[in-house]
Amino acid sequence: MWWKLAVLALVTSALAVAVIPMRTHAVKYDPYNEPPPETWSFSGIFDSIYFTPTTVALIVGILAVAAAVAFYIVRGAR
Repeated sequence: MWWKLAVLALVTSALAVAVIPMRTHAVKYDPYNEPPPETWSFSGIFDSIYFTPTTVALIVGILAVAAAVAFYIVRGAR
């Protein structure tokens, strides 16, 4: 049972992060007039996140479905 819940938590996290739009400045970068961009990092990626109402609704929906599946897994383990 624990491995099912761990897989569910990983899939839920991946889906929640996948629906979040990221801001990018790639279009504004001119390699001839500007210094090269900094190397990427996970903190840099998460600094560029912004939430729209649709994104929040999708994340709440994903969490609700995951909670229902987790309840079903725990209930079926008896």
